[in-house]
Amino acid sequence: SFPMSGILFKIGLLLARLKWAFIVGLLGLIGLTTYAWHQFFLAHSRIVPAKGGIFTETTIGTVRNYSPFTETSSLFDRTLRRLIFTGLVQYDPVTGQIESGLAGLRISEDGKTYFLTLKDAARFQDGDSVTTDDVIFTFEKLIQNPNFPNQNLHDAFEYVTIDVVDEKTLAFHIPERNIFFPPLLTVPIVPEKYFKDVLIEEVVDPDFPFNKKPIGTGPFSFERIVPNDDGSFRVFLRPNPYFYAGEPNLEQIVFYVFPNFEHLKFAKSWTTVFSRVPYREKEKFESQLFGEYIPRQYILPRFAGLFFNLDRPLAGNLYFRQALNKSIDKEKVLGKEKVWNRVDSPFFFEGIEGEYEPDFSEGREILRDHGFPYKEELGFRVFDKGEEPASVTMITSTNPPVYSRFGQKIVQTWNKELDLDIKLEILSPEEFKKALEEREYDIVLFGQDFSENFDTLSLWHSSQSGKLNLSNLTRDDIDFLIDEIRFYGAQSDLLTLNKKLSELVPAIILATPKYDLLISRYLKGFSETFGSVRSHADRFTGVQRWYFDEKLDWNLPEEKGKVMEFLKWSLSRINFIN
Repeated sequence: SFPMSGILFKIGLLLARLKWAFIVGLLGLIGLTTYAWHQFFLAHSRIVPAKGGIFTETTIGTVRNYSPFTETSSLFDRTLRRLIFTGLVQYDPVTGQIESGLAGLRISEDGKTYFLTLKDAARFQDGDSVTTDDVIFTFEKLIQNPNFPNQNLHDAFEYVTIDVVDEKTLAFHIPERNIFFPPLLTVPIVPEKYFKDVLIEEVVDPDFPFNKKPIGTGPFSFERIVPNDDGSFRVFLRPNPYFYAGEPNLEQIVFYVFPNFEHLKFAKSWTTVFSRVPYREKEKFESQLFGEYIPRQYILPRFAGLFFNLDRPLAGNLYFRQALNKSIDKEKVLGKEKVWNRVDSPFFFEGIEGEYEPDFSEGREILRDHGFPYKEELGFRVFDKGEEPASVTMITSTNPPVYSRFGQKIVQTWNKELDLDIKLEILSPEEFKKALEEREYDIVLFGQDFSENFDTLSLWHSSQSGKLNLSNLTRDDIDFLIDEIRFYGAQSDLLTLNKKLSELVPAIILATPKYDLLISRYLKGFSETFGSVRSHADRFTGVQRWYFDEKLDWNLPEEKGKVMEFLKWSLSRINFIN
């Protein structure tokens, strides 16, 4: 039995050794496969944003009304609206084009019908799908209601009719083709169920429940607002998991909002972005941040200019306007106002430049040769052989103060160089508004803002005389050109209009303000082409793509299986080694 037991012992020992060899071999194979899989992943991966991180912004502002429809909103209100709400389409400041939003857009051949098809991914922040009922409610029951409080928005859709084509598609019909209609469709869509039995006047009431905690379709939803003892407050937003363009990467957005810059300077929080820092404080403030922030400058479709009231005798005289236009040195007017950029065309935001070069002697010649002689014995110029001085009044407002500084320089130059009697009246905002409405001026120094209105041509159309048309310009040839541009959108027509306006001089365009953001170097995904935005709130374009951290992820076409691709890759590596 001893030999037999010895044999069995040897067999058992051999089996044990084989078992361990199998285990070791298996572990080796697993390790080798794991290593090969990791190498395969590295060879077929890419760096992508990682979710997480809190975006913080320090800004100056106040909260007035969260309603997406109110006219009386602060800059910060509009920033929140940009994050909480979206429309059927959206404006992309990078391309300068209107692109799809909650819906895809198709325009009929005659340009008078806009078909909007809701995306399957279009949802509100409570998870409910956006329906055609919500769209009809937003436009027909609210905006087109005769008593809707926002008159400008109501007027924009007064003659628009809407049909439901199917459960996902609506047709917007406009009376005449107009290339400026699509931007109107950026109006936020609201959920009908939160406005049941509401009075139309309550829609923009800041105390209306929906306006205290709004629910929209934007990339972020409102969470809470926390006031601080120093008069500042914090606003917390959370990512919207139902956002049609994909859930944002950021874990949270927190705004630190201060009543003024003096409060902001003593803030102890270092945030991702500092916005609305006054230009005069920018360099000093940057130095305190130790180079951790990158300044990014941008402009808006707004400008300051001088508008002639063409219904007044002297301001309505073409040669008088031409002489004044020739006798203004914009660079000297702007002087040390570094926050302003000189512009020479009302269409500068569309990339159109004006032609301007001051020439005081030419200005004097124009006056002399066209009925404005200088009477040496009187010490001033007269008009049309009269004995009274050629006198006009320019008005401007005390707010912002820079307007009065501009006005004083301009009037002093005109009086000195042209021997004219031009008076400057600096009015309180209330007095100024009244003078504007009643057209009690020869010349007005004022700013125009087209952040919310894409139709910059309305400033010169006779239908807006007494309204946006501060010059009261009423000419058939100008109206015809504007109508052609609205119909066809031809750049050549816009250039022609710009040339005609420069010849008629209904206004002298002076400058546009420039703005800065200080952005943390650690924020990624912020548009590198950021620069020409329509509003301060447009700085959040593409916010769903912003991120702080990165990770590796697969970079294989969806139709290709990972296992089969791994086997092919492994075989190719073996063949390469052989």
